[in-house]
Amino acid sequence: MNEYTAPHPDQSTVLTISQRAKGAPWRLGLAHARAQHMLIWVTRGAARCTVNAQSSAMSSHNALFVPAGTLFSFTYESSCFGQTVALPPSDRLDWPDEPMLLRVRESKAQLKLTHYVEAIQSEAYDAEPLSRTAAQAHAQLMMVWAHRYLISQHAAFDKAAQRLMRAFCSLIVQSEAQDTEGGTMADFAAKLGVTPTHLARVCKATCGVSAADLLTQHSLQRARRLLEDEGLKAVDIAKRLGFSTPAYFTRFVKSHTGETPSTLRTKAKAQRQQNQM
Repeated sequence: MNEYTAPHPDQSTVLTISQRAKGAPWRLGLAHARAQHMLIWVTRGAARCTVNAQSSAMSSHNALFVPAGTLFSFTYESSCFGQTVALPPSDRLDWPDEPMLLRVRESKAQLKLTHYVEAIQSEAYDAEPLSRTAAQAHAQLMMVWAHRYLISQHAAFDKAAQRLMRAFCSLIVQSEAQDTEGGTMADFAAKLGVTPTHLARVCKATCGVSAADLLTQHSLQRARRLLEDEGLKAVDIAKRLGFSTPAYFTRFVKSHTGETPSTLRTKAKAQRQQNQM
């Protein structure tokens, strides 16, 4: 797991899925890692998550726990609704080292998880004395509940393919922390001690996309954040992400979004200004 400088929790600790995506589904839907631990609690509709290259369908009353520094993506249908909880890593918060996907079928268990989410939200918004400590306490209780529920469902042990995909995704995340893109798929395969063909086959079988597609998603997520959130120019992003030329970077972005980098940056700036009015 990578080291991150985590922000202080605030009113964005608990947001709906749509609010977390800021109205732009790519923010959750493209493969990326976050500085915070993340819970996604789907209460209505259908979605799909890919965590450490393991793809799973999600539906009503499914909960996904993603540790900080874990490569994941989350796509959802327009009818999907749910809550997300983002918490910075802390010595006081015993968050699991591995992701967890829970199918919460019992109404009592559904109410229990919803209670913890609402309690964390209340502390984030009320700003009472010791609110941070209280929010972490509720989060810790939530994790105890999640571990107990997972044990009760007799979760299966990881297989060799899952271990390989976790290692692959960890390398992708490390490349971001080092401000690089980590090289080609062949470079990643060499680091993992497998052939590119084997890596591609296992990735396709476990998450439904090729290893090359996963790397492309991660590059596109980073590019759009730098363009739309930080307003950097294409020439600077191309250099930062290791593209051979700014022109190649522009073709890459346009081929995957239908827009040039400058158009995406301009639209994002206009949207921020409109939101501030």
